[in-house]
Amino acid sequence: MKDGTKIYYEDTGKGETILILHGLGSSHLKLLNFINEFRKESNFRCVCYDHRGHESSDKPKLHLNVQTLAQDLNELIEYLDLKDITIIGHSMGAATIFNYINQFGTSRLKRLVCVDMSPYLSNKGWKGGLAQGKWTNEDLMSDLDRIFDDIGYANWYISKESMNPELKKIPKDFEGPMIESIRSTSDPLVMAGFWFSLFRTDQRPYIKKINIPFLYIMPDFPLYSMETVNFYKENITGKFVLENKFPKTTHLILMEKPHEVAESIKKFMKSN
Repeated sequence: MKDGTKIYYEDTGKGETILILHGLGSSHLKLLNFINEFRKESNFRCVCYDHRGHESSDKPKLHLNVQTLAQDLNELIEYLDLKDITIIGHSMGAATIFNYINQFGTSRLKRLVCVDMSPYLSNKGWKGGLAQGKWTNEDLMSDLDRIFDDIGYANWYISKESMNPELKKIPKDFEGPMIESIRSTSDPLVMAGFWFSLFRTDQRPYIKKINIPFLYIMPDFPLYSMETVNFYKENITGKFVLENKFPKTTHLILMEKPHEVAESIKKFMKSN
């Protein structure tokens, strides 16, 4: 990247271009089963990468914000000369795409797939933000406290309180190893920087710039409410499609139902 950060990417296959962006704290490896749903077919060129601060990419101490993620995306697209892209963003990956469209437009994009993400995580002034409108800005400040105190516990707390309530049923004896696993693979600066940027950056004004077909993937237990979905439906200038029949799924839907989500995307591609 222009600031010297090295980004790990994979570019496989030939055919229609699929570009997959993972969410905060995730990676291309965690989405591998989903990615392989496209790789196993001969008619797709499948590109995926790790955001800065994640997995096999560099872990910089600067430029940890959504605006820079969008610039990284643009540099990768230009470096590989990608065109007519079906771009798929999960969570922070979708936020990256919104910011990319604001900065660089849609000329290289053909379709957009957004997986359970809001254009504005704060619930100040609306109820389309985190935890179906329930997460407050004070909750954000508490999140940042937890992240800098213990990244493992912070991720676990945010996951069970907002992303997957079923985690609350896990016996206390099993929490320790799970928290330690998160702690050993996470960077508190990266998590805090992007978490803050996602809350601070109101991307709702950018949604009107989406003039290409837009598919919204909504899990059974979504992180964001129908207010978010309706906002997209009313404000994008391209065609809007909602897919929400994925039983017993959460924000981690791409890991929980990789085949089913991929089939929905392929169906969307054939008709748009």
